Amino acid sequence: ETSKLIPLLSIYVIGDGIQSTLNGIIKACGRQCLIMPIVIIAYWLIGAPLGYFFAFVRQEGIMCEDTLECGVTGLVSGLTVGTWVHMLLLAILVAGTTNWKSEARKARERNEFNEP
Repeated sequence: ETSKLIPLLSIYVIGDGIQSTLNGIIKACGRQCLIMPIVIIAYWLIGAPLGYFFAFVRQEGIMCEDTLECGVTGLVSGLTVGTWVHMLLLAILVAGTTNWKSEARKARERNEFNEP
């Protein structure tokens, strides 16, 4: 069972690392309030229900060993999809709505204000 999870978890770690960076960018821009709706969509509306479906519903509760969509592996598959949805939505938010010139100006102003 564990050997089936390692490839999924390696895919999960890539998406999680990128979404952590994107979270940092959004927080640094002072737009934290935009993150929570994305988390709700990615994990509570997509990842968790998909994991539940794969783990318990699709195979009617039977623990199978020959597919990625059942049991613990199915649960991890669904949550991995949720993490990648999270990462993709954050990437769209950062790429589509960040005014980098304005953010650079704000950062420059903050640094000038903090100088002794």
